[in-house]
Amino acid sequence: MGSTMIQVSRQLTLVASICMGLLITSCKENNNKSVPTSSPPDLRLAEEPYQSQEVINQRMAIVIPYLEKATGLRIDYVPAINYEHSHQMLRDGDVDLINIGLYGGFKLLHNNPKVTPLVIQKRSFRSILIANSASLENIQERGNGRSPLSIVQNQSVGFGSRASGSTFLQPLLHLHQQEVPFLSISECFHEPNTNHLPLLVADGSIDLAFIPSLSGDPLQAIAPEVRDKVSVVWQSELSRNDFVVTAVHPAQSLKHEQLKKVATALLALNPERPEHQRVLATWGYQGFEKPNPSFPKQTLQKVADVHASTGGFPTCQNL
Repeated sequence: MGSTMIQVSRQLTLVASICMGLLITSCKENNNKSVPTSSPPDLRLAEEPYQSQEVINQRMAIVIPYLEKATGLRIDYVPAINYEHSHQMLRDGDVDLINIGLYGGFKLLHNNPKVTPLVIQKRSFRSILIANSASLENIQERGNGRSPLSIVQNQSVGFGSRASGSTFLQPLLHLHQQEVPFLSISECFHEPNTNHLPLLVADGSIDLAFIPSLSGDPLQAIAPEVRDKVSVVWQSELSRNDFVVTAVHPAQSLKHEQLKKVATALLALNPERPEHQRVLATWGYQGFEKPNPSFPKQTLQKVADVHASTGGFPTCQNL
């Protein structure tokens, strides 16, 4: 009886040892299995943060799926803290392409052979100067008659961010072209959120403001409740301000081929196709074109000339 109990005990111990060994082996196998992770994106895209992050997120939720479907690539959007951060990410290789305005383009492309334009927006941009409707007659009387923009002299004028091409650099170019000294403005202000500029003109906080327009209606960016309180006193010819730039890669490299696919997808956008119009409407563009001698190269040279002749771009105080 005693020997039988000893044998049973030994058998139980052996079974327990085998089970424990199997359990340990199973644990080791499980621990050695790699945890599945998502593959890295093929390309990373950024934008200058000229709008709220919420608005840009909504745009990217439309743009990224279109680009991925059209190219077969995986593309991630990378948010930028500010304008300079978006530029730095491209220079550092943290993103592969960035949608920028004229000011950002000047900073990135002027004398920088490592950055190149990929596609440009079709002509769909105007620079608009608005005034308080109640004060319009007095403002117009102050112009010297030699140039339309002379009415800014001795006035308080609002601009967008000091890093904005559409609402600061473009107006500077127009003032320079019409030989209106920037210093002839009595007061100037930077308001990073350009949607606030019409409100400031409407309530009389400032006399005039430069705002962008990306449609046939120069007041499209103005809230309906203040439209009757502001008037358009000048608008530029139809032009361009935005374009997509990338870092330069060898012609035979994988990255170069991937960026070519993105360019093809953007150039294919047709506003007459509803699914394409939905993508373009997020920017307010009519479509994209290939870079040409006039834009961005010649336009950026004009910017460089103004920068050199004025000793750097002037700035205003923030509102």
